[in-house]
Amino acid sequence: MERALEKALAGEGYFAFLGVLLVRGPDAFSFLQGQATRDLRRLSGPAGTLFLNHRGQIEEAATLFPHPEGFLLAPWGSLEGLKSRLERYIVFDQVELVELPLYRLFRADGREEVGESGEGAYPLELYPLYTLLKGLPLLSDIRGELPQSVGLLHLVDYGKGCYVGQEIMARTEGKEVHHHLVGLRALGPGTEVPLELYWQGRKVGEAKRLLPTPFGFLGLAVVRKEVPFGAELEGKGGRFLLEPLPFKEATWSGRRSSA
Repeated sequence: MERALEKALAGEGYFAFLGVLLVRGPDAFSFLQGQATRDLRRLSGPAGTLFLNHRGQIEEAATLFPHPEGFLLAPWGSLEGLKSRLERYIVFDQVELVELPLYRLFRADGREEVGESGEGAYPLELYPLYTLLKGLPLLSDIRGELPQSVGLLHLVDYGKGCYVGQEIMARTEGKEVHHHLVGLRALGPGTEVPLELYWQGRKVGEAKRLLPTPFGFLGLAVVRKEVPFGAELEGKGGRFLLEPLPFKEATWSGRRSSA
């Protein structure tokens, strides 16, 4: 497994996730334009997009692909979760959501494709560890957060018109947010997450993910920006050092697998 991780961190190979959603029908464009944070008029290839609630918080996320019949959505979470989120907003729209047995192919160098087979992909149990070391959040890490608090403001196209959560995005455009996504290094055994984090006696954030890695217990957290890197935080059952992302181990520096 360490050899596969080393290759993935070097940008080699890919991960494959089964299940893609086709959005089609006469109102497919207008419906999806009113849901996604990306402007479909600018879409020329794969693009990550978010689906927010009316408070501007992330509910779902996916990679968006143009398709001859409409649009393909490759979910960052579950296919069922993404489909359910979209179905809640279909009222009189002439839109069909079709589950396709295709794969989201996430290449370790950052490129994404849709394919008919996932043969040759890394085992999916490696993906959380790979994304952690690269500083890439999973949907479970960012759900309920504002895009700008988790470094995903580049997935929001301002000026595209009305969509769910757009009013909050417009109000906060250009304004400083108080939180950001950071790395955690546990100074002891791992503990369960989510976990409230404290610094100098006050709550400053929440640990979203903690995993055992070849380099100790590491994690991701959303923490107030005034907490400096290198600060020692406390949480129920543990202490943590705050680190910038990506982790330096993402280059596998100073360590080689024996495999």
